[in-house]
Amino acid sequence: MKTTRKYGIALMALAFGLALSPAIFGDADAKVDRPDVAIHGELTSPNDGAPFGGDAVIGEYSVAVRGDITSITTSVYLRSSADTVFEGWLVDKDSGEKTSIGILKESGQGRLAYGHTNVQTDFDNDLVVITEEPVNDTDPAPNTPVGGAVLGPAFGQ
Repeated sequence: MKTTRKYGIALMALAFGLALSPAIFGDADAKVDRPDVAIHGELTSPNDGAPFGGDAVIGEYSVAVRGDITSITTSVYLRSSADTVFEGWLVDKDSGEKTSIGILKESGQGRLAYGHTNVQTDFDNDLVVITEEPVNDTDPAPNTPVGGAVLGPAFGQ
């Protein structure tokens, strides 16, 4: 086959491929469900009466919003004592309302405690806080904070 003919065929194939690319890649991009908001940060130790802001990083958190569902994941690098567990909380600074997001599970593999939950997106919470609670705690209020973080301007608006 002559070189000129090979280039002609190659150019036609390239032009055809470029012509189809919006249809192919446009559909692929449309099928990707990206979160409305996604944040990640460090949980720090308590400081000056606040459940966060200290020098020690005690874990991390991530929050992802998709439509009306918010997914919250926390990891804590601490070990609870034999008679306590760690519990995650969402806190609204304005009203003082505290909502439990559940007991963190001990993993023993680097991240010592891990928690994940899904909540309705229409919350007005400003903080994520981790507390140490007695095992089989019957008091619905948070106990001793071990760390936390400000969620930032994406939440509570």
